[in-house]
Amino acid sequence: MIHKYQNITIKYDQLDTLRLPVTEPFVLTVEWDGVKYEFLIRIKENSPHLLVFGAGGINPVGPRVGPPYFQRHSWMNDFEDSVIYYNDPTLYLGDILAGWGQGTKDRFYLKDIATILTKLIQKIQINPKNVLFYGSSGGGFMSLILAGFIKDSIALVDCPQTCITRWFFKPVVQSVLNVSYPNLSEQEVTKLFPERIDVIKFYNHIKYVPKIYYLQNVTCIHDVNNHLIPFISNLKYMDEGCVVNKVKVDLYYDKQPGHKDFPELAGHGALGKKETIDYINHVKNLQF
Repeated sequence: MIHKYQNITIKYDQLDTLRLPVTEPFVLTVEWDGVKYEFLIRIKENSPHLLVFGAGGINPVGPRVGPPYFQRHSWMNDFEDSVIYYNDPTLYLGDILAGWGQGTKDRFYLKDIATILTKLIQKIQINPKNVLFYGSSGGGFMSLILAGFIKDSIALVDCPQTCITRWFFKPVVQSVLNVSYPNLSEQEVTKLFPERIDVIKFYNHIKYVPKIYYLQNVTCIHDVNNHLIPFISNLKYMDEGCVVNKVKVDLYYDKQPGHKDFPELAGHGALGKKETIDYINHVKNLQF
């Protein structure tokens, strides 16, 4: 379906002068020093809100989709708001199922994505207070980071990873570390790039915690013990001078079947379409 949209390819230095189409959805590719940053965009001129969607891991079962990978892009017309879906260029670096926006030793792709999104937000003339980042699992991790880069925005996340190296599927984590940080051990990566791996360390690094609405299925024991609890517990140890906005945690109970070999991950799947859209429409109007 992605191929049915108008495609616009530009160099990064052309972004400031680009006129964005406002009649139909389009795919924007920004070529920046050898890296392709791809966005699926639909602009609603009369809406004050912008929804930005990040993708979780690619399903290893069945035909491979993308990259570019715009998870939930079929929901686009269910919103009255402007929407942007971004692809993680890390997926082009190797045969990996998730990239968490890591990029390379020299470039943190999530930082580049945030820089481009900042320019797009200005072009669409949206107040950052009306920008909502949504994602689940790995998309939740990226949403937490991007909301930190783009001040005053909100992150709505569902069962996110809050520290990549605590994720259950170690082979998936290792595959990302191999392509993004070749010849470095996990210990070396976490020492050299802690702010790319751990959300709390990123917030300490930028001295800012964004507004967060954190959804967690309590039936996923792994998520609760390894991501939610450490994240909430460590918020009270933020460095002096760090701006800490409100963090709301909403626990829900959804007994989902898990893989027979990975019972700890039962319940990791995000809420369904209707429930997720209801949350997005609720959270985008919250006064934090």
